[in-house]
Amino acid sequence: MSGDDRTEQATPKKRQDARQKGQTARSPEVSSAALFLAFALTLPLLTSWSGGRLIDTMKQGVVAAGEMRFSADMAIGGMLAAVPILALSAFIAVVANMLQVGIAASPKALMPNLDRINPVNGFKRLLSVRSAFEILKALFKFLLISYVAYRAALGSSEQWLSASRLPFAQAVGLIGQAAHAMLVKIGFAWLALALADYLFQRWQFEKSIKMTKHEVKEEYKQSEGDPHMRGMIKQKMTKLAMRRMIQDVRRADALVTNPTTFAVALRYDSASMRAPKVIAKGKGPLAARIRAEAELHRVPIIANPPLARSLYAGAEVGDEIPVNLYEAVAEVLAYVYRLRHRA
Repeated sequence: MSGDDRTEQATPKKRQDARQKGQTARSPEVSSAALFLAFALTLPLLTSWSGGRLIDTMKQGVVAAGEMRFSADMAIGGMLAAVPILALSAFIAVVANMLQVGIAASPKALMPNLDRINPVNGFKRLLSVRSAFEILKALFKFLLISYVAYRAALGSSEQWLSASRLPFAQAVGLIGQAAHAMLVKIGFAWLALALADYLFQRWQFEKSIKMTKHEVKEEYKQSEGDPHMRGMIKQKMTKLAMRRMIQDVRRADALVTNPTTFAVALRYDSASMRAPKVIAKGKGPLAARIRAEAELHRVPIIANPPLARSLYAGAEVGDEIPVNLYEAVAEVLAYVYRLRHRA
């Protein structure tokens, strides 16, 4: 089917299947831009910690160079200098990925796939529209970052010029401030581009997982069952329940009728019931069947149209009778018990 037929939004099952295959809406640019911006914003702190540790380690190395020895303190110092950078990198990468796709385990995406290393498929990917878009995106990113860097450098031109007239330490500090401001601006511009790319990737992903009406119908059949089959099963269950209800009429103490439109079978066992229960009821042809079953098993039939209508409307099969009908039903059962006693 053509892509034009895919007009339906993806179902939860379709989304779950795509997620298990590693198909999610994400942009690698978000992680890269977030990492760059985080480094730019925390550069002074990282420089203070890691730079100080690294300088101390280098000093130890210079002192120990003549003795040709390498101490454990030097190794620990080098590792400590890298800890903040590595920790920040890992944290930003995890957070950026979770914000895009959440916690997603994609075992199918880790399975070997020969199509990925097929040179023909690889060549097709190189010539695809998506590849062309990625090239244009990279070019636009380069131009954007270059423009932001140019504008930042132009805005700090006075600082760059004045640095040449300052002592070395002050000049380095001034240039560092200007460079830091430039990196922060580049980071924000890159992040804005990354967010736009993420929105585009999400739109593309939603479009790619759209379904045809036929696919939605087939998925519904697989998950819920064929509507025709479910209808047949429901019909059979209804017939079975009706057959059981008709069979229960023989256990009734009395059958209250309209006399022909409604029929409600009542049973009361003082040892196990708090109140009389409706064990069968019917209207029209079903009422006639219940009446015939009651006659067959000599269940007393009481014609009481108002009570029959109230019982039919006020209680389902298996329910106790409504409280407001206690007195009327008690009179019926008392009459039935008197008939049995006389017999």
